[in-house]
Amino acid sequence: MLDARLGRKGSISAAALDRLARGLLDLGLTADRLTYAALVTGLAAAVLFYLQFGWSAFAVLLVSGILDAIDGRVARLGEGSTLWGGVLDLTFDRVVEAAVLLGIAVPHPEWHLPALVLAATWYVNLCVFLAIGAAGEKYSEKIISYPPGLLERTEALIFAFIVVALPGLAAAAGYVYAALELATAAQRFNYGREALSSVRPS
Repeated sequence: MLDARLGRKGSISAAALDRLARGLLDLGLTADRLTYAALVTGLAAAVLFYLQFGWSAFAVLLVSGILDAIDGRVARLGEGSTLWGGVLDLTFDRVVEAAVLLGIAVPHPEWHLPALVLAATWYVNLCVFLAIGAAGEKYSEKIISYPPGLLERTEALIFAFIVVALPGLAAAAGYVYAALELATAAQRFNYGREALSSVRPS
């Protein structure tokens, strides 16, 4: 939800991201390289979370999030998006999410259950996300079609911030995040029903 608002065409944040994307293009960086950089920094953040360097971990995760937000813009402003770039972006995002969740939860046994519940809701949400995207791959500027949803990368960063700044609320934040993931899955499922129920296989 926040990702869509921050990236809305004509917004100050979108203009800043476009300027950054053009600057990176001028330096010769490609979208795929930025996607790999987002993966590496995300995994580094996971390690820092595991070692309990909370604020450093959050700062590195923020860099990963910015790289993830900018790689698609670099592709569109440069040579254009590719199917493989879309696969890399989708896959590496999930790798970073899983690694960061493990890095956050493993050192804290009291967080194991909420982390497991959250991971289960990610699994359900991703299933709906991929099923609807695969069934409705059409009419989109993006290579992979993303059904609309409540939660995106920015909300995950907010969760990580709560873990670092207010660790006493981490377990509760995990359960709230899981509930919102289920709401997102339901939202996307309803989107798919409305968009695809009248479509017949060709």
